[in-house]
Amino acid sequence: MLSADDLTQMASDLAAVRDDNDVSIVIRRGTSTTLAAQTFRVASGNSGGRADSGTGQESRDTVVMLGASTANIQIDDRFTLTVNGGPVLMRVTWVRPDRRVATMAKAEAVE
Repeated sequence: MLSADDLTQMASDLAAVRDDNDVSIVIRRGTSTTLAAQTFRVASGNSGGRADSGTGQESRDTVVMLGASTANIQIDDRFTLTVNGGPVLMRVTWVRPDRRVATMAKAEAVE
């Protein structure tokens, strides 16, 4: 079992990883709520995944996200990332339930 000191050290280690390449994200929730900017590390996920879309296939780029344990993020939240100089709308698809040391999430490109 992890001690309180273990959890504190893990939170500190993950904060250092996050802050090494952090971005500020403004989350939009629903149609009328915009949250204050939050700091995350965003890294490439399973890029180029394919899904059957009836008569064809579509490609979905995904990212993994690392934020503070207090991050305010939920499935279906949206935010815009700048990728190669252009905006890409992202939708949160998964948030890890255990947030004792950090918040971990996944998002996919909507456009």
